Amino acid sequence: MPHPHKPGTIAAAGAVIACLIGAGFASGQEVLQFFTVYGRERGAMGGVLASVLLGVGTALLLTGRQNAFSCCGPLAGRLLAGASPLLLFGVYTVMLAGAGALVQTGFGLPALLGRAGMLVVTLVTVLAGLGRMTDILGRAGPLIVAFVLAAALGTLLTAPPAEPLAAAADPPARSWWMAALVYAGYNLFLLAPFLQAMGSRLPARSGIIAAWLGCGGFGAALVLLHLAFCRMPTALADTAPAVALVADLWPRAVAAAVPVLLAGGYTTAAPLLFSVCEALPGKEGRGRWKVLLVGLAGFAASGAPFGQLVAALYPLIGWFGLALTAGAVVARLVGPPVDKPCSACYDARQNFTPSESKKDGASL
Repeated sequence: MPHPHKPGTIAAAGAVIACLIGAGFASGQEVLQFFTVYGRERGAMGGVLASVLLGVGTALLLTGRQNAFSCCGPLAGRLLAGASPLLLFGVYTVMLAGAGALVQTGFGLPALLGRAGMLVVTLVTVLAGLGRMTDILGRAGPLIVAFVLAAALGTLLTAPPAEPLAAAADPPARSWWMAALVYAGYNLFLLAPFLQAMGSRLPARSGIIAAWLGCGGFGAALVLLHLAFCRMPTALADTAPAVALVADLWPRAVAAAVPVLLAGGYTTAAPLLFSVCEALPGKEGRGRWKVLLVGLAGFAASGAPFGQLVAALYPLIGWFGLALTAGAVVARLVGPPVDKPCSACYDARQNFTPSESKKDGASL
Protein backbone atom coordinates (compact mmCIF):
# COMPACT_ATOMS: atom_id res chain seq x y z
CA MET A 1 0.00 0.00 0.00
CA PRO A 2 1.48 3.39 -0.94
CA HIS A 3 2.32 5.87 1.74
CA PRO A 4 -0.67 8.15 2.40
CA HIS A 5 1.42 11.28 1.83
CA LYS A 6 3.15 10.07 -1.35
CA PRO A 7 0.76 11.61 -3.91
CA GLY A 8 0.99 14.99 -2.19
CA THR A 9 4.77 14.74 -2.02
CA ILE A 10 5.16 13.94 -5.70
CA ALA A 11 2.72 16.68 -6.71
CA ALA A 12 4.57 19.17 -4.52
CA ALA A 13 7.91 18.18 -6.10
CA GLY A 14 6.43 18.67 -9.55
CA ALA A 15 5.05 22.06 -8.53
CA VAL A 16 8.49 23.14 -7.30
CA ILE A 17 10.01 22.14 -10.64
CA ALA A 18 7.33 23.94 -12.63
CA CYS A 19 7.73 27.21 -10.73
CA LEU A 20 11.52 27.10 -11.02
CA ILE A 21 11.45 26.48 -14.76
CA GLY A 22 9.69 29.72 -15.67
CA ALA A 23 12.28 32.02 -14.10
CA GLY A 24 15.09 29.45 -14.11
CA PHE A 25 15.60 28.44 -17.73
CA ALA A 26 12.42 28.55 -19.82
CA SER A 27 14.07 30.70 -22.50
CA GLY A 28 17.68 29.66 -21.90
CA GLN A 29 18.87 33.25 -21.36
CA GLU A 30 19.02 32.67 -17.61
CA VAL A 31 21.37 29.70 -17.97
CA LEU A 32 23.61 31.60 -20.39
CA GLN A 33 23.96 34.67 -18.20
CA PHE A 34 24.41 32.92 -14.85
CA PHE A 35 26.42 29.82 -15.84
CA THR A 36 27.59 29.44 -19.45
CA VAL A 37 29.43 32.78 -19.52
CA TYR A 38 31.85 31.36 -16.92
CA GLY A 39 32.88 28.39 -19.09
CA ARG A 40 32.00 24.72 -19.14
CA GLU A 41 33.55 23.50 -15.87
CA ARG A 42 32.84 26.56 -13.73
CA GLY A 43 29.35 26.88 -15.14
CA ALA A 44 28.62 23.25 -14.30
CA MET A 45 29.93 23.70 -10.75
CA GLY A 46 27.77 26.78 -10.43
CA GLY A 47 24.71 24.81 -11.55
CA VAL A 48 25.36 22.13 -8.93
CA LEU A 49 25.92 24.72 -6.19
CA ALA A 50 22.75 26.61 -7.15
CA SER A 51 20.74 23.36 -7.08
CA VAL A 52 21.98 22.49 -3.60
CA LEU A 53 21.20 25.99 -2.32
CA LEU A 54 17.74 25.79 -3.87
CA GLY A 55 17.18 22.46 -2.15
CA VAL A 56 18.14 23.87 1.25
CA GLY A 57 16.07 27.01 0.84
CA THR A 58 13.05 25.17 -0.54
CA ALA A 59 13.12 22.69 2.33
CA LEU A 60 13.25 25.56 4.83
CA LEU A 61 10.30 27.33 3.23
CA LEU A 62 8.20 24.18 2.82
CA THR A 63 8.71 23.13 6.43
CA GLY A 64 8.54 26.60 7.99
CA ARG A 65 5.40 27.45 9.91
CA GLN A 66 5.81 31.20 9.79
CA ASN A 67 5.64 33.89 7.16
CA ALA A 68 8.60 33.89 4.77
CA PHE A 69 9.38 37.54 5.49
CA SER A 70 8.73 37.61 9.23
CA CYS A 71 11.46 35.02 9.80
CA CYS A 72 14.00 37.77 9.02
CA GLY A 73 12.89 39.89 11.95
CA PRO A 74 10.48 42.86 12.17
CA LEU A 75 12.62 45.48 10.41
CA ALA A 76 14.07 43.28 7.66
CA GLY A 77 10.71 41.56 7.29
CA ARG A 78 8.97 44.87 6.63
CA LEU A 79 11.65 45.86 4.12
CA LEU A 80 11.44 42.59 2.20
CA ALA A 81 7.64 42.53 2.29
CA GLY A 82 7.49 46.14 1.09
CA ALA A 83 9.85 45.49 -1.81
CA SER A 84 8.19 42.21 -2.73
CA PRO A 85 5.31 43.54 -4.91
CA LEU A 86 7.65 45.68 -7.02
CA LEU A 87 10.19 42.91 -7.50
CA LEU A 88 7.56 40.28 -8.28
CA PHE A 89 5.99 42.67 -10.77
CA GLY A 90 9.39 43.06 -12.43
CA VAL A 91 9.71 39.31 -12.90
CA TYR A 92 6.15 39.08 -14.21
CA THR A 93 7.27 41.60 -16.83
CA VAL A 94 10.26 39.38 -17.64
CA MET A 95 7.93 36.40 -18.10
CA LEU A 96 5.84 38.34 -20.63
CA ALA A 97 8.96 39.46 -22.47
CA GLY A 98 10.26 35.89 -22.45
CA ALA A 99 7.05 34.67 -24.08
CA GLY A 100 7.59 37.20 -26.84
CA ALA A 101 11.19 36.05 -27.30
CA LEU A 102 10.11 32.39 -27.54
CA VAL A 103 7.46 33.10 -30.17
CA GLN A 104 9.81 35.32 -32.18
CA THR A 105 12.71 32.82 -32.13
CA GLY A 106 10.61 29.70 -32.62
CA PHE A 107 8.05 30.82 -35.19
CA GLY A 108 9.48 34.06 -36.60
CA LEU A 109 6.36 35.95 -35.47
CA PRO A 110 6.31 39.39 -33.82
CA ALA A 111 7.23 39.25 -30.13
CA LEU A 112 4.10 41.29 -29.45
CA LEU A 113 1.96 38.22 -30.15
CA GLY A 114 3.75 36.12 -27.56
CA ARG A 115 3.57 38.85 -24.95
CA ALA A 116 -0.13 39.42 -25.60
CA GLY A 117 -0.88 35.70 -25.46
CA MET A 118 0.87 35.27 -22.10
CA LEU A 119 -0.95 38.34 -20.77
CA VAL A 120 -4.34 36.89 -21.72
CA VAL A 121 -3.79 33.42 -20.23
CA THR A 122 -2.40 34.81 -16.96
CA LEU A 123 -5.27 37.29 -16.64
CA VAL A 124 -7.84 34.55 -17.26
CA THR A 125 -6.14 32.23 -14.76
CA VAL A 126 -5.93 34.79 -11.96
CA LEU A 127 -9.48 36.02 -12.48
CA ALA A 128 -10.72 32.41 -12.42
CA GLY A 129 -8.80 31.54 -9.24
CA LEU A 130 -5.70 29.53 -8.35
CA GLY A 131 -7.11 27.12 -5.82
CA ARG A 132 -5.87 24.11 -7.78
CA MET A 133 -2.50 25.56 -8.71
CA THR A 134 -0.47 22.82 -7.01
CA ASP A 135 -2.16 20.07 -9.01
CA ILE A 136 -1.70 21.95 -12.29
CA LEU A 137 1.97 22.67 -11.66
CA GLY A 138 2.60 19.17 -10.33
CA ARG A 139 1.58 17.70 -13.67
CA ALA A 140 3.29 20.27 -15.90
CA GLY A 141 6.69 20.46 -14.21
CA PRO A 142 8.03 16.93 -14.82
CA LEU A 143 6.85 16.97 -18.45
CA ILE A 144 8.69 20.22 -19.17
CA VAL A 145 11.88 18.96 -17.50
CA ALA A 146 11.69 15.70 -19.46
CA PHE A 147 11.52 17.65 -22.72
CA VAL A 148 14.49 19.85 -21.78
CA LEU A 149 16.53 16.81 -20.70
CA ALA A 150 15.84 15.08 -24.02
CA ALA A 151 16.91 18.15 -26.03
CA ALA A 152 20.06 18.69 -23.95
CA LEU A 153 21.10 15.02 -24.08
CA GLY A 154 20.46 14.93 -27.82
CA THR A 155 22.79 17.89 -28.32
CA LEU A 156 25.49 16.44 -26.07
CA LEU A 157 25.43 13.15 -27.99
CA THR A 158 25.47 14.65 -31.49
CA ALA A 159 27.28 18.00 -31.40
CA PRO A 160 31.09 18.25 -31.25
CA PRO A 161 32.79 20.07 -28.35
CA ALA A 162 33.05 23.83 -28.78
CA GLU A 163 34.07 26.83 -26.73
CA PRO A 164 31.04 29.01 -25.91
CA LEU A 165 31.03 32.63 -26.94
CA ALA A 166 30.83 35.41 -24.37
CA ALA A 167 27.31 36.64 -23.78
CA ALA A 168 26.44 40.18 -24.81
CA ALA A 169 25.46 41.19 -21.27
CA ASP A 170 27.94 41.54 -18.42
CA PRO A 171 28.06 38.57 -16.03
CA PRO A 172 25.78 39.00 -12.98
CA ALA A 173 28.71 38.49 -10.59
CA ARG A 174 32.50 38.48 -10.61
CA SER A 175 32.80 34.73 -10.02
CA TRP A 176 30.83 31.60 -10.84
CA TRP A 177 30.02 30.80 -7.21
CA MET A 178 28.63 34.30 -6.58
CA ALA A 179 26.48 33.95 -9.70
CA ALA A 180 25.17 30.63 -8.34
CA LEU A 181 24.29 32.35 -5.05
CA VAL A 182 22.41 35.12 -6.85
CA TYR A 183 20.63 32.61 -9.11
CA ALA A 184 19.42 30.58 -6.13
CA GLY A 185 18.48 33.75 -4.27
CA TYR A 186 16.18 35.20 -6.91
CA ASN A 187 14.41 31.88 -7.46
CA LEU A 188 13.80 31.46 -3.73
CA PHE A 189 12.51 35.02 -3.43
CA LEU A 190 10.00 34.41 -6.21
CA LEU A 191 8.90 31.06 -4.80
CA ALA A 192 8.68 32.06 -1.14
CA PRO A 193 4.93 32.90 -0.97
CA PHE A 194 3.91 29.84 -2.97
CA LEU A 195 6.19 27.46 -1.06
CA GLN A 196 4.89 28.72 2.27
CA ALA A 197 1.32 28.21 1.13
CA MET A 198 2.04 24.73 -0.18
CA GLY A 199 4.12 23.79 2.86
CA SER A 200 1.21 24.54 5.18
CA ARG A 201 -0.57 21.57 3.55
CA LEU A 202 2.35 19.14 3.78
CA PRO A 203 3.86 17.18 6.69
CA ALA A 204 7.44 18.23 7.41
CA ARG A 205 8.93 14.97 6.08
CA SER A 206 6.98 15.24 2.83
CA GLY A 207 8.08 18.85 2.44
CA ILE A 208 11.76 17.91 2.75
CA ILE A 209 11.41 15.04 0.26
CA ALA A 210 9.49 17.23 -2.19
CA ALA A 211 12.13 19.96 -1.93
CA TRP A 212 15.03 17.70 -2.78
CA LEU A 213 13.17 15.75 -5.46
CA GLY A 214 12.03 18.94 -7.17
CA CYS A 215 15.33 20.79 -6.92
CA GLY A 216 17.27 17.66 -7.86
CA GLY A 217 15.29 17.19 -11.06
CA PHE A 218 15.51 20.87 -11.86
CA GLY A 219 19.27 20.91 -11.18
CA ALA A 220 19.90 17.96 -13.49
CA ALA A 221 18.08 19.72 -16.33
CA LEU A 222 19.90 22.99 -15.57
CA VAL A 223 23.39 21.47 -15.71
CA LEU A 224 22.67 19.45 -18.84
CA LEU A 225 21.22 22.51 -20.58
CA HIS A 226 24.36 24.48 -19.70
CA LEU A 227 26.59 21.69 -21.06
CA ALA A 228 24.50 21.57 -24.23
CA PHE A 229 24.95 25.33 -24.73
CA CYS A 230 28.69 24.77 -24.47
CA ARG A 231 28.36 22.59 -27.58
CA MET A 232 26.23 25.19 -29.39
CA PRO A 233 28.14 28.50 -29.47
CA THR A 234 25.87 29.92 -32.17
CA ALA A 235 22.87 29.60 -29.86
CA LEU A 236 24.32 32.29 -27.59
CA ALA A 237 23.39 34.96 -30.10
CA ASP A 238 19.68 34.10 -29.95
CA THR A 239 17.13 35.80 -27.73
CA ALA A 240 15.68 32.41 -26.73
CA PRO A 241 18.64 30.00 -26.99
CA ALA A 242 16.65 27.03 -25.67
CA VAL A 243 14.52 27.16 -28.81
CA ALA A 244 17.60 27.60 -31.00
CA LEU A 245 19.13 24.51 -29.41
CA VAL A 246 16.08 22.43 -30.32
CA ALA A 247 16.00 23.93 -33.83
CA ASP A 248 19.63 22.97 -34.46
CA LEU A 249 19.06 19.45 -33.15
CA TRP A 250 15.75 18.73 -34.89
CA PRO A 251 14.04 21.64 -36.71
CA ARG A 252 10.69 19.85 -36.81
CA ALA A 253 10.60 19.73 -33.01
CA VAL A 254 10.47 23.52 -32.68
CA ALA A 255 6.70 23.47 -33.09
CA ALA A 256 6.53 21.32 -29.95
CA ALA A 257 9.36 23.03 -28.06
CA VAL A 258 7.89 26.53 -28.07
CA PRO A 259 4.54 25.56 -26.44
CA VAL A 260 6.37 23.48 -23.82
CA LEU A 261 8.69 26.34 -22.88
CA LEU A 262 5.79 28.80 -22.93
CA ALA A 263 4.02 26.51 -20.47
CA GLY A 264 7.07 26.76 -18.23
CA GLY A 265 6.83 30.55 -18.31
CA TYR A 266 3.10 30.41 -17.64
CA THR A 267 3.49 28.27 -14.52
CA THR A 268 5.65 31.04 -13.04
CA ALA A 269 3.86 34.07 -14.49
CA ALA A 270 0.35 33.25 -13.21
CA PRO A 271 1.38 32.88 -9.53
CA LEU A 272 3.49 36.03 -9.82
CA LEU A 273 0.56 38.09 -11.10
CA PHE A 274 -1.66 36.74 -8.33
CA SER A 275 0.96 37.53 -5.64
CA VAL A 276 1.44 41.09 -6.84
CA CYS A 277 -2.30 41.78 -6.89
CA GLU A 278 -2.85 40.34 -3.42
CA ALA A 279 0.09 42.24 -1.94
CA LEU A 280 -1.04 45.62 -3.24
CA PRO A 281 -3.28 47.76 -1.02
CA GLY A 282 -6.94 48.10 -1.83
CA LYS A 283 -9.89 45.75 -2.02
CA GLU A 284 -9.15 42.38 -0.45
CA GLY A 285 -9.22 39.41 -2.80
CA ARG A 286 -8.97 39.32 -6.56
CA GLY A 287 -10.30 42.78 -7.47
CA ARG A 288 -10.73 42.68 -11.24
CA TRP A 289 -9.55 46.24 -11.72
CA LYS A 290 -6.37 45.50 -9.84
CA VAL A 291 -5.62 42.36 -11.85
CA LEU A 292 -6.28 44.12 -15.16
CA LEU A 293 -4.20 47.19 -14.28
CA VAL A 294 -1.23 45.15 -13.06
CA GLY A 295 -1.40 42.86 -16.09
CA LEU A 296 -1.57 45.74 -18.57
CA ALA A 297 1.24 47.59 -16.80
CA GLY A 298 3.41 44.48 -17.04
CA PHE A 299 2.56 44.14 -20.71
CA ALA A 300 3.62 47.73 -21.39
CA ALA A 301 6.91 47.30 -19.53
CA SER A 302 7.67 43.99 -21.25
CA GLY A 303 8.45 45.81 -24.49
CA ALA A 304 12.05 46.23 -23.33
CA PRO A 305 14.61 43.75 -24.72
CA PHE A 306 14.30 40.43 -22.90
CA GLY A 307 18.00 39.88 -22.30
CA GLN A 308 18.38 43.34 -20.79
CA LEU A 309 15.45 42.74 -18.43
CA VAL A 310 17.01 39.49 -17.20
CA ALA A 311 20.43 41.11 -16.71
CA ALA A 312 19.00 44.10 -14.82
CA LEU A 313 16.37 42.51 -12.57
CA TYR A 314 17.53 39.01 -11.67
CA PRO A 315 20.79 39.92 -9.89
CA LEU A 316 18.98 42.57 -7.81
CA ILE A 317 16.25 40.12 -6.82
CA GLY A 318 18.91 37.52 -6.11
CA TRP A 319 20.44 39.58 -3.31
CA PHE A 320 17.01 40.08 -1.76
CA GLY A 321 16.47 36.34 -1.96
CA LEU A 322 19.79 35.63 -0.27
CA ALA A 323 18.81 37.96 2.57
CA LEU A 324 15.51 36.12 2.89
CA THR A 325 17.21 32.71 2.97
CA ALA A 326 19.85 33.86 5.46
CA GLY A 327 17.12 35.17 7.75
CA ALA A 328 15.27 31.86 7.54
CA VAL A 329 18.43 29.90 8.41
CA VAL A 330 19.30 32.15 11.37
CA ALA A 331 15.74 32.05 12.67
CA ARG A 332 15.72 28.25 12.43
CA LEU A 333 19.06 27.87 14.21
CA VAL A 334 18.94 30.44 17.01
CA GLY A 335 15.33 31.46 17.46
CA PRO A 336 12.11 29.79 18.55
CA PRO A 337 9.34 29.24 15.97
CA VAL A 338 7.33 32.37 15.22
CA ASP A 339 3.60 31.74 15.01
CA LYS A 340 2.50 35.27 14.22
CA PRO A 341 4.09 37.13 11.27
CA CYS A 342 4.90 40.80 11.48
CA SER A 343 2.06 43.14 10.61
CA ALA A 344 3.71 44.35 7.41
CA CYS A 345 3.93 40.83 5.98
CA TYR A 346 1.05 39.33 4.05
CA ASP A 347 -0.10 35.76 4.55
CA ALA A 348 1.38 33.52 1.86
CA ARG A 349 -1.59 31.18 1.93
CA GLN A 350 -3.90 34.08 1.06
CA ASN A 351 -1.88 34.76 -2.07
CA PHE A 352 -2.67 31.38 -3.58
CA THR A 353 -6.16 30.68 -2.27
CA PRO A 354 -9.05 32.51 -3.94
CA SER A 355 -11.60 34.20 -1.72
CA GLU A 356 -14.21 31.64 -2.71
CA SER A 357 -11.91 28.76 -1.75
CA LYS A 358 -11.39 30.27 1.69
CA LYS A 359 -15.08 30.22 2.31
CA ASP A 360 -15.55 26.72 0.97
CA GLY A 361 -12.51 25.32 2.70
CA ALA A 362 -11.07 24.10 -0.60
CA SER A 363 -7.43 23.11 -0.57
CA LEU A 364 -4.67 24.27 -2.81
